[in-house]
Amino acid sequence: MLFSVIYSVDVPQGISIKTYTPTQRSLWTRTEGNGQYEYSYLEGRREKGKHRKWAALLTRKQFDAFVEKLGLVAEDVQTMGSLGAPGFGFGWAPAISFNADDEDGILNAYVTPIPEVEKDSFNERDWQRVREAVINVYGDRPRRRAA
Repeated sequence: MLFSVIYSVDVPQGISIKTYTPTQRSLWTRTEGNGQYEYSYLEGRREKGKHRKWAALLTRKQFDAFVEKLGLVAEDVQTMGSLGAPGFGFGWAPAISFNADDEDGILNAYVTPIPEVEKDSFNERDWQRVREAVINVYGDRPRRRAA
């Protein structure tokens, strides 16, 4: 399975953004910088902060290293999907939201799993099965690895 990932992080003033940089940096394309920081309306240390957004197409091993390093967990919430997800061109792709519980960084990844199967079409039922499997493996409940 491949994983199309759009990952963003925002940190307050005085916190290094490098702590939240994805693993294997050469795999990632940076798509946004500090100009897109959206938390300057908050008082205190969040008034001035840093923002980054990256995108990548990862293998299962690369994705596992990424979520483990950053403590990202799949959420069982509905999303509007991703626009311009790696591997999907400029179009829309369904996505699963991953977040981390971190007191300094606001971390989020929109992830579209791409099964490596030969099939003529991929419908809503197929997406729901893949979505449920990913949430089961990467969610905040006890992790069960598929055999």
